[in-house]
Amino acid sequence: LNGLLSELGLWNGAMPVLRSRFRVLRLDGRGQGRSDAPEGKAYTPGQGAEDLWELLQLLGLERPWLAGLSHGAHLALELLVRRPGAFAGAVLVSAQPCVDLAMELRLRHWLHCLELGGPLLQFEAAAPELWGQGFLERRYALLRAHHASVMGGAPRPGEDPWRGLRRQVEGALAWDVRARMASIQAPVLLLCGAEDPLAPPWKALACAQRIRGSRLEVLPGIGHAFPVEDPRGFATRLLEFVDEVES
Repeated sequence: LNGLLSELGLWNGAMPVLRSRFRVLRLDGRGQGRSDAPEGKAYTPGQGAEDLWELLQLLGLERPWLAGLSHGAHLALELLVRRPGAFAGAVLVSAQPCVDLAMELRLRHWLHCLELGGPLLQFEAAAPELWGQGFLERRYALLRAHHASVMGGAPRPGEDPWRGLRRQVEGALAWDVRARMASIQAPVLLLCGAEDPLAPPWKALACAQRIRGSRLEVLPGIGHAFPVEDPRGFATRLLEFVDEVES
């Protein structure tokens, strides 16, 4: 499950390892990647969770594992609290139990940058908070070019090219799952980058304290996007956790 400023390509590096063991379902949610950006109300994590649940039912998938990054982890938490017992487990990266004021201000700032200067200005505002320092220094130019490609070029007259992202951000601003997390029954592994300023370890700890039997691991040298910064390391740790749970 993708983060807000991403699309399903973020999992590309992890796919060879994951596909060696699993049938993997990736998807772009409303307003992401190649998916439509419907007009109307904001796209809340709850709506995203129900969209995914409907898709899982249509595909006939029973008790799948969930993996999510950031906003995708929030969608996974919504599924876990709404459908207790329906999932075999979850591996959640850079999760937090609510969007607090600091996060709300960041999201509004990124959206404002997008509307003022397009995807590259928005990238410059977000980049220092998305990746660990070493990874950003090594991959800055590539990350910048990829972001511009994914977000698209200049809009045509009369278009609203940022509606999808705007609706995602608007839907996320009031999100808060803290009061419902005690209902989660599935095994959960929480992975947090030691260099993550968006969802620092203390926010991941706030999740772990509310999920009975969950495990929290802090990753040295990693920022907000473990599956991008070290895709093989992410996929390997996910498989190890699955094996631990199922053994």
